[in-house]
Amino acid sequence: MTQPPPPGYGYPPPPPANSDDKTWALVATFGAAVGAFISCGVLGFAGPLVAYLAKGKESAAVRSTSLAALNFHAPLSVAAFVLGIIEQCGGRVPYVGWLVSILAGLVALVVFVGQIVFGIIAGMKANEGQPYSYPFNFNFIK
Repeated sequence: MTQPPPPGYGYPPPPPANSDDKTWALVATFGAAVGAFISCGVLGFAGPLVAYLAKGKESAAVRSTSLAALNFHAPLSVAAFVLGIIEQCGGRVPYVGWLVSILAGLVALVVFVGQIVFGIIAGMKANEGQPYSYPFNFNFIK
């Protein structure tokens, strides 16, 4: 029996090995969706970060799942924060401020919905014990 390739660029994370790993994988994936939902996208990184810090050193499956979720949700959380500031401050710019606010709000809405949708999809895959590869993944955290 051959070993699966190691997690990394181009490889999905390995499936959870036991029920504790599966639970923490669910915390990482569904936690991202819940964090994004309650904060309009800003706290989407919180669930994966908690799972990574709690069990990342003990389980390779939890580490890879939480890192994949963290690398996907952390940049989107920063984008949601910056877009929220632009949306609130855009109205103070003469003549085109309302347009800036509307565009920033629309992009923030897309980021918000994307975090929730992909967090739920990843959570359903983690619940089935299958790895999930996010549509784009910045490898900021390794």
